[in-house]
Amino acid sequence: MRRILTALCALAGAAGCGQNAPNVYPDSARERFELSCPAESAACACTWDKITRAMPYDEYEDALARFRDTGMMDPRVTRARTQCLEHHES
Repeated sequence: MRRILTALCALAGAAGCGQNAPNVYPDSARERFELSCPAESAACACTWDKITRAMPYDEYEDALARFRDTGMMDPRVTRARTQCLEHHES
């Protein structure tokens, strides 16, 4: 039985089994995020959770700076937002 569960977790890795713990972000980063995407929105809460699991804070800040400079968002942020919008009403 244990082998079966281990195999299922390996197959479902991105679906939540063994999901990465969120990286540590300062409260100010979340507050800035919530200025444009309110925490009351399930899609926004989901997006924040996925972003903090996908990238460390310094990479997130670098991604925001690149977005301001080039208009190109980091694919991890775009992927997080897209996945959450697919599963939650905005």
